[in-house]
Amino acid sequence: MKNIFVTILILVLAIQLTAADKAGDFKLENIDGKQVKLSDFQKEGLVILDFWATWCVPCKNGLPKINELHEKYDNVNVLAINVDKPRKKSNAISHVKSNRFKFHTLFDPKKVVQKQFNVTNIPRTLIIDQDGTIIYDHTGYQRGDEKHYEEVIVKWLEEQETNEPDEDTSEQETEESETEVLEN
Repeated sequence: MKNIFVTILILVLAIQLTAADKAGDFKLENIDGKQVKLSDFQKEGLVILDFWATWCVPCKNGLPKINELHEKYDNVNVLAINVDKPRKKSNAISHVKSNRFKFHTLFDPKKVVQKQFNVTNIPRTLIIDQDGTIIYDHTGYQRGDEKHYEEVIVKWLEEQETNEPDEDTSEQETEESETEVLEN
């Protein structure tokens, strides 16, 4: 009986740890007032979630670097999630537009997504792959942190390339199979 209890406990803990590494879907309003979902962006590749506020100096210092990553990589979408109070939304919009940021700005005034990801300090940056796995998690910002983000992106891109079947190899294997069939 003890062994069954221990086994069940281990399974429950393992499931909880696995679930903690997965990003659940969410829906937030973007800067244009439209509702968008995380899963919409995951289809295209990696997603960088960056939680920020207009009163947070390190947040505002990191946003230009996050924007550069968004512009540099076609299959990386940055979702900059503003966590200011609703009455400060216009300040956030003004900051994004005056800096001509191209990333996707989302608003979490009720802190639903902030709670979902257990964000207690900002800036907080998460990198999520297409399966919803959180592959990088960092709190704070100092100049140079963006290099770590880019290392994660490049590593992920390299893994995607090695996992894709090589077209030349696939064609050659197909031709060899056809030749074997003809010979038999």
